Amino acid sequence: MNKKKILIPILIITAVIVIFVILINRTIKYDNIIISEDKWNNIITARKENTGLSLKSLKFNDYNLIIDEGKNTIYYSLINESKSKYNPDISFNAEDKTLKIAVLSEKITDEKAFNNYEFKFMIYNENEYRIYNLICTEIPLLNINYKEKVENKQKSIPIEMYLFNNLADANNRIAISQGKLKAKDTSFMLSLHMLTPGKNVRDNKISLFNMKPCSEYILNPVDSSVQSEQKTPGKNYVELFINKEYIGLYSLEQIIK
Repeated sequence: MNKKKILIPILIITAVIVIFVILINRTIKYDNIIISEDKWNNIITARKENTGLSLKSLKFNDYNLIIDEGKNTIYYSLINESKSKYNPDISFNAEDKTLKIAVLSEKITDEKAFNNYEFKFMIYNENEYRIYNLICTEIPLLNINYKEKVENKQKSIPIEMYLFNNLADANNRIAISQGKLKAKDTSFMLSLHMLTPGKNVRDNKISLFNMKPCSEYILNPVDSSVQSEQKTPGKNYVELFINKEYIGLYSLEQIIK
């Protein structure tokens, strides 16, 4: 077999692999999914709304966004000082491989992020569409997942914590830890106690927001006006989610013993 006959199958296989990778990742720039109001309306007119359409995952600049299905809202935390925060690379995954995405006529700006502006974000196929609100924020995102029902507010329940740190000086963007959550009182103050997984459970001192490693933290609800205030040592602001449901703006503070 000569070299030409060997080369042709190799080129074909390489092309197939490249196409497959592109289809799986489906990465595109944010600015490239912005469409005009006319095109937006044409998509809606030709299709039926289906709130059951959903994405398995949605990433901006390779970081998972939090999707609150109940509030029909997607949250994107802009990485401070990042050159691509206004025009991130977008990739998504869905059971329906024909799904496409679009944003209505709006570019991302600091002003819109600061004011929690709601962009219109659409997923659609040949027959159906669904419209989400997309909120861009300058605040880090904290999601706490738990399975156990919270019936007794004095009881601690096992949780898994996911923190996305968007601050410019972050050593690690993502912090994932297991622990326990407890409601401190009726004002929605929450305490986080980080624990090591496994049979021999013990305190797990982790550093959040480059703070001194600590195993216990307090979450306090705060007014959105504090966004303009400067950070204080041992305290940072987060957009808090519980089971991916948006709860509000909270301060995350260390408990130093």
